[in-house]
Amino acid sequence: MTMDNARVPAGAPVTADQIEAYRDEASFLWTQRRDALDAPHYSPQQFADLDEQLAAQLDGLAEAGDHAWPACEAALVNDCAEDFFVAGVLALNGRPDDWRMLVRRAKAAPEATPGLAAALGWVGSHEALQAEALMPPDDSLSRRLTLEAYGAHRLDAGERWAVSMRSTNAGERARALRFAGELGRVDGLESVLTLIGDEKSEPRYWALWASVLLSDRGKALAALTGAALRPGTRQMDAFRLAMLALPVQEGHRLLVEAESMSGAARLRIIGAGLSGQLRYVPWLIDQMSTPALARIALEAFCLITGADVNTDGLEAPPPEDFEEGPSEDPEDDDVELPVDVALPWPHVEQVRAWWLAHQSRLPALPPQGRLFMGQPLSEVHCLRVLHGGRQRARALAALHLCLLRPGTPLFPVEAPAWRQRRLLNRLGGGD
Repeated sequence: MTMDNARVPAGAPVTADQIEAYRDEASFLWTQRRDALDAPHYSPQQFADLDEQLAAQLDGLAEAGDHAWPACEAALVNDCAEDFFVAGVLALNGRPDDWRMLVRRAKAAPEATPGLAAALGWVGSHEALQAEALMPPDDSLSRRLTLEAYGAHRLDAGERWAVSMRSTNAGERARALRFAGELGRVDGLESVLTLIGDEKSEPRYWALWASVLLSDRGKALAALTGAALRPGTRQMDAFRLAMLALPVQEGHRLLVEAESMSGAARLRIIGAGLSGQLRYVPWLIDQMSTPALARIALEAFCLITGADVNTDGLEAPPPEDFEEGPSEDPEDDDVELPVDVALPWPHVEQVRAWWLAHQSRLPALPPQGRLFMGQPLSEVHCLRVLHGGRQRARALAALHLCLLRPGTPLFPVEAPAWRQRRLLNRLGGGD
């Protein structure tokens, strides 16, 4: 059921307690997986292990057959995306009326929609595309979910895409614009460009994102660079893509312009890593002496040089007097984990020593060249990173491939691991 088109026979005796356990564990693992999609430390094998664990829980629910549905439906009361994901996977595998119910509930609880979108990406393409016939074609959420199905499986949506591009619903327009970038629809670039001035922020961002991936290095890239300098929910996303797409010298100017912004230190460190320029490495090493910046500076250093924190011995214990994370105060409403919590702490002297020993061995670059994970940026090297890199680096490699060859579909680093392996086997480049 969970591995494209593989079905687990229903009817095996599964107790109510086991069903509850399968459901709860599947919800938990999906939230862990969602966080892992852009994690700096997940290797392909770790990501595959996580997917296998999630698949096992979903298969346990499948084995329970109809007995599993009441427990999964009961969990929907909190409108959490993870619970809608679990119920969505079950519904897409032979429960059409229940899928219709989930879509109706998601209309009243938008926070649940990502769970249904993820379910469409988890199941096989046949099951995902069948969902379209279960939803009313005149409903904006239904059309958006249909695009989620086609986009997740990188399939041509035909006229559906054009219809959603003209939608009066901002969320649907945003999904259509993202779809254009995911599929590499260079034939739709002119239509995408008409929406880079959209009045709503989400479709406006995705119009810029798609336009740049589809080859526009003029008006769209200039507007994306402007968005990278303005505070907002998509500022970091805009900043990252702008740094990847801008020529080296223009990228340097963006880092200079960012100096006066709030949070400039973090932005500039992240941007330096994305630039792939060795000129920033000594400065990055200096930033590692500031605890609040140390870990992202090490990540940026490795992104340029290709150093491996573990094998090269670059990690140190956390500073003794450094505190972060949610406090133990029950009155404290801040329960979010720090954004750098998964990053290792740098052993600054070891990093400095590594740099002194290796800087002369790193490849020389032409004026507009850049390094990515220690090698000159190229399609072949990006494929190597997709095969063996950590998850965050793999996401960057996927973007680089689209920028290097506009029209290339965006590699789905969020897809189930077994589907990614099949696609990588077809693409080759793992040596």
